[in-house]
Amino acid sequence: MNLLTAEEVSTMTGLSLDTLAQWRSQRRGIPYLKLGRRVMYDADEVEAYLEGCRVSVSNPNERRRK
Repeated sequence: MNLLTAEEVSTMTGLSLDTLAQWRSQRRGIPYLKLGRRVMYDADEVEAYLEGCRVSVSNPNERRRK
């Protein structure tokens, strides 16, 4: 398992650290791990989140992959 810090996820996704923190408090967004006081993200979960954001342009009736 490859773990990423919130800072690394912010850089990869373009989401601010504040947005990531808000999502964690609202229990939404990218799944995360709490190791003591540290917040870590599984790189595979981050990739899955990014894949879910992919917008298809080949079929005009399909806007997001599900």
